[in-house]
Amino acid sequence: MKNLSDLRFIDVHHHIVLPEYQEALVRSGAVDPSRPLRKNPDAPAVLRSMAELGIDAAILNPLSVAGVHHGDDAKARYLTEKTNEALARFVSHAPEKLGFFATLPLPDVDGALRQLEYALDTLHADGVILLSSQNGFYVGDPAFTPLYEELHRRSVVAFVHPASPAYVPTLRLKMWAAYIEYPFETTRVAANLIYNGVMARYPNIKWILAHAGGALPYLSVRLRLMEESDREVPPFIERVPEGVAPYLKALYFDVAIAGGAAPMAALTEMADPSHIFYGSDWPYLEREFVTDQIASLVNLPQFAGERLEPMEWRNAAQLFSRFAAKLR
Repeated sequence: MKNLSDLRFIDVHHHIVLPEYQEALVRSGAVDPSRPLRKNPDAPAVLRSMAELGIDAAILNPLSVAGVHHGDDAKARYLTEKTNEALARFVSHAPEKLGFFATLPLPDVDGALRQLEYALDTLHADGVILLSSQNGFYVGDPAFTPLYEELHRRSVVAFVHPASPAYVPTLRLKMWAAYIEYPFETTRVAANLIYNGVMARYPNIKWILAHAGGALPYLSVRLRLMEESDREVPPFIERVPEGVAPYLKALYFDVAIAGGAAPMAALTEMADPSHIFYGSDWPYLEREFVTDQIASLVNLPQFAGERLEPMEWRNAAQLFSRFAAKLR
């Protein structure tokens, strides 16, 4: 295994929960149920922990499972704007090392369009982060069509992170939703994007799915049932005549909490090799978990020799213009 000092990961799944976000949650009457792991560091502290983990650069994700919208459009718009402005100030301390995904006040589509313009044009965000669902609306829902149109026009990177699903209280399970429900949420989004024709109509959107796409690699063959037994009118195969397979290859994935032999065998069999990125999920994972994942990833045959570098940093440097200089 390489020493951590020899690695140069670009991390596309790096959490930070800033005071401005938490204060806006309180203003919205919400609480943050996230695990209390080092949530409000300053930029030097973030850079130190990145260096210790072999992370050369990171795109920051500003959200916790508390989300952004709690029933009031105006408060959600305030939360997203203040959070994105705080992120822009934060990454300005080290713009060659740090970028950020802007958050949007969905399901408020008009507010999302305005915040998208502000975040990209004024704050220079590197893309957007969308929770798998918010207030009952899943990413891929036709209700968000004006947003998909604008994301497509601008060729935006859209990072999809799972949220705690609304159905959890009905399951009578004691397990924390992150154990298994989060990956299912991401899988639902992927299937929704394909089934509703969002990927077919808006191919310029770069969809990054967290956690290796959840259960998607395993269920990818099963999704072909869409082509054979859809009861909608017109059926899926008429709406999307090229079928499922091209869109599985068009998706992007991070490897956070999926750095084992079985999930990586499934992901690398399904995904385009240039569409797989490193993701740490730091600091919502303990340091030992992150370092164990790194040790596993760099020793897997799927990333042996020259195959490590694309996942490690090169694929991300090619997608995010902020880090393009690393390619020279």
